[in-house]
Amino acid sequence: MKTVPEAKALEQVGDRWTLLILWASLNGISRFDDYQRELGVARNILSTRLRRLVDSGLLAKRPVHEGARRLEYRVTAKGQELHGPLREIEAWGARWKDR
Repeated sequence: MKTVPEAKALEQVGDRWTLLILWASLNGISRFDDYQRELGVARNILSTRLRRLVDSGLLAKRPVHEGARRLEYRVTAKGQELHGPLREIEAWGARWKDR
């Protein structure tokens, strides 16, 4: 079976938590504890999804500052390209939330 671009894209961002984490990242969240607090996601799920986002090149993991042990996640150029589509999903959800 031939893999279509849509299937490849959905492999990278095709579940609720992945999209919510990416959305939070695009809105300034960058640390593990902040994602957990903001989204209410379980630690194991958050850890898995962040790893997948880094592996797919949508987020990059970096030290908070030089020499620090604590890490933060930053949206890459690839991830930034999803900002428009995520805004469209948000607008669609707002229009249809009560129906």
